Amino acid sequence: MLTSILGLLVTLQLIAIWALMRNRLRHKRALSSLRETVALLEQRLTARTDAWRHANDTLEQTEQRHRITTALLNETKEYLNSIINSMPSVMIGVTPSGHVTHWNSAAELATGIREKKALGFRLQEIYPNLPVPPEMIEESISLSEPRMRENVKVDHLGMNRYVDITVYPLHSLELTGAVIRVDDVTMRQKLDSMMLQNEKLKSLGELAAGMAHEINNPLAAILQSLQNVERRLSPDQAGNQAAAAALGLDLKKMDSYLEAREIKRFLEGMDNAGRRAAEIVRNMLEFSRSSSRQLEPTQLNDVAHASVNFMRNAIEFSMPSLSESLVIEEDYDNSLPAIPASGIELQQVLVNLLKNAAQAIQEARRDAPLIRISTRYIPPLAEIRVEDNGTGMSLATSKQIFDPFFTTKVVGQGTGLGLSISHFIITQRHHGRIEARSTPDKGTTFVITLPIAQPGQSH
Repeated sequence: MLTSILGLLVTLQLIAIWALMRNRLRHKRALSSLRETVALLEQRLTARTDAWRHANDTLEQTEQRHRITTALLNETKEYLNSIINSMPSVMIGVTPSGHVTHWNSAAELATGIREKKALGFRLQEIYPNLPVPPEMIEESISLSEPRMRENVKVDHLGMNRYVDITVYPLHSLELTGAVIRVDDVTMRQKLDSMMLQNEKLKSLGELAAGMAHEINNPLAAILQSLQNVERRLSPDQAGNQAAAAALGLDLKKMDSYLEAREIKRFLEGMDNAGRRAAEIVRNMLEFSRSSSRQLEPTQLNDVAHASVNFMRNAIEFSMPSLSESLVIEEDYDNSLPAIPASGIELQQVLVNLLKNAAQAIQEARRDAPLIRISTRYIPPLAEIRVEDNGTGMSLATSKQIFDPFFTTKVVGQGTGLGLSISHFIITQRHHGRIEARSTPDKGTTFVITLPIAQPGQSH
């Protein structure tokens, strides 16, 4: 019995040892599997960490490239904006509906409207003086072709200007619109008009010169015949006395008859009129003569006096009622030295100013019509003034009188180029200044200042 119990205990002990060893083996195997799992997880974690690190590096590189690209784009945008803003042309970007998307510095200067206040508004609302109808924009965009209008007259701050307008279509993947370019061509228009007017004046001058030569011949014959008539009627001439004796005439009685009937006065008046006509012809020839492009030493007082003489004769023919009462005062500074100038061109300017003064006085119907022309030496400048007591001008008119084609005269009585050409001659050809000072219903004074020495010369 005891032996059986001991055997059973040994058997149970062996079973327990075997179970313990089996559990230990299982634990060992589990521990090994766990270690392998941990190692695998560590490998995966390392791989994922490396992947994350690589992705992070890639992301940083991408962000850096994005920052660089953005900086370059901003720099390019600023550069393009600088180019657009430095252009003298007005540049306006618009959508197909006419809403403003771009507005450069020249547009701000032309309109007085800042870019921030212009963006998003319709062009016709903020720049109504610009003649760009919506149809012009739509046509340019739809046809993908520029559209242009040349020499368009616009009002700029109360003054007439001439512009060229071009609409360029813009097409991209997402945006469609147009760019409007406006170029101020007032000076070009002025020069073109001056060239045309000068050609007309040249042709007219050649015609006047030809007519003057044709008039000179019969005029000389008339004057010579008058001198012969006076000699043939003189009782002191021996030939006249012999012819009168042969015919039984009393020369003294005939001379008394001529005096009584004022025939001699008539003959003297004819002679004076003939000589004045000859002087007018000489002035026409001098005034129509082509001027030299070279500026030569010129006595300004002589030019002014010649201009007055020319206008006196012209006023007698064109404004006979005014010529009877008009007084032209001349006040010249004898200390004024010769200045480098074109005498013919300056005479053209002064004749135009004197003519305008006479017309203003005639329109004003003054009881004591007066024109005063004077010169002054104000070193280093020479000054000429032409004053009148005519109708005068408003401030708005005086700001535009030098613009080409601007005139207050009725159609057919003026081209509107006289003062524009005068301004060009004084400012561009002679490097001087001309300005108008006027008071409505009181009169006008034109002041011309010319340098005694041209740029690059010394006096």
